[in-house]
Formats: sequence, structure tokens, C-alpha cells
Amino acid sequence: MSYYLLLQINFTLFAAIFLFCLFRNFNFNIILVGLTYILPMVPLGLGSDPAERVLIVSYSNLVFGIIEVVFFTLTERPEDIKFDKTYLQQLFGHVLPIVAALIGMSFVSRATLVPVGKVELFLIVVLFVFGSILRILAISQLGVLRFKFNIAFRERQTLKTDQLHGYVRHPTYTAMMLVVLAYAVTTHSWIAGTIGTLSALFGFQYRIHFEELALKEQFGDEYETYRSKTPMWLPFLNWK
Repeated sequence: MSYYLLLQINFTLFAAIFLFCLFRNFNFNIILVGLTYILPMVPLGLGSDPAERVLIVSYSNLVFGIIEVVFFTLTERPEDIKFDKTYLQQLFGHVLPIVAALIGMSFVSRATLVPVGKVELFLIVVLFVFGSILRILAISQLGVLRFKFNIAFRERQTLKTDQLHGYVRHPTYTAMMLVVLAYAVTTHSWIAGTIGTLSALFGFQYRIHFEELALKEQFGDEYETYRSKTPMWLPFLNWK
């Protein structure tokens, strides 16, 4: 099976799932998530001999893109989206740096003709698979009431402090940073990989700052106690 046929199959499959998700839950956030992953999958402008990294980008965006659009389709509610100052603040400070990192590193990888070495492929697969599984577990444990695109609290929402959240405060972000590192390795460029990783890290730290302020306001001493005992990113490293 040719490179181009595989790329076309992946693109068509993701496009179909993306459109179905929009049919089920049409909103701006899901559009933004879907475009982040589908744009680097477009099988155009690749030259006559696509490199291995084009396929890695295609499959990575297919798998992780499906994870993201499906979860957001299941959890997003129309009332969560308000194009006010707070939403725009998160859009430009949190979302767009991560979107820029993922799209930018994907296109750098598409343009890189250097063959993928065994060690490089091993790192990409381990980081991507572990990060993806961790992301699925963390979001599933949070549930539809707690997991959402925006910083908002719903009726009957409680503070999550057990399971993965008993080890780190933000396992969904830790998981996605592992996936970001897989994208960084795929670029085969220290410059592009570092810029992309730092851009994504900035976006998550920006989100965490405002999210934790909101959690403190919502849950008070309960959250302060949890925060003081539980690391932010990695187990046993309690950076405040």
C-alpha cells in the first residue's frame, strides 16, 4: 500500500469522525480541536516521495485527534462557552500556544526527510502510547462533570483527589505533555522540538495558574490541603 493511500485513508477517517462529532455537538471548541489535528493530515504539498515522518504525523494525529474530539464531544456543553474576557484570556494564553506547538511541530516533521532511527522511533512510540493511555484514563476518571475545555464548575461537581489525581494534581496535562514530547522527537530538530515543547508547557502552566485559582475559590481549604500534599506535574516532585 502506497504512502499516499495510507495518508488519504487516515485523513478521510478522521474527517468523517470529526464531522460526526460536530453533528452531535456543534461548538467552537470542538471545531478548534478538530482543525488542530486535521490540518497536518492533509495529503497535499508532500512532494514525490513522502518521508517516514509524514506517516508518523498522520497516525499520531489520527489516534490522538480522535481521542480529543470524542472526549470533548462527550463533555462539552453549550453553556460552558461564553465569548467573554475570561474565555478569550484562556484562548490566547492556554489554547493557542498548545495548538501552535502541535501544528508547528507536525509540519516541521512533514518536511523532514531524515530517516527515523530505531532509538528515535522507540522514544516516539513509548511517549505517544503512554501519554495517550494516561490521557484516556485521567479524563475517564475525571468524568463528564469535571472535564471541560473552559474553566467552569457545574452543578454537583466535587473535587477530584483520588486515583491518578492522588499522585499528581493535573494528570491530563502531564499525559498531553508526554504526547507533545513525542511530537517534538518526531521533528528531528532540537530547535523546533524545544520551541514547540516550551510553547505547550507555557500554555498548560497558564491554564494551571487560573484553574487553581478557580479551584481554591470554589473548594477553599479542601483544595488548599490537597494542593499542599499533591505534586503538580510528576509524582514525588511537589513544585508549587
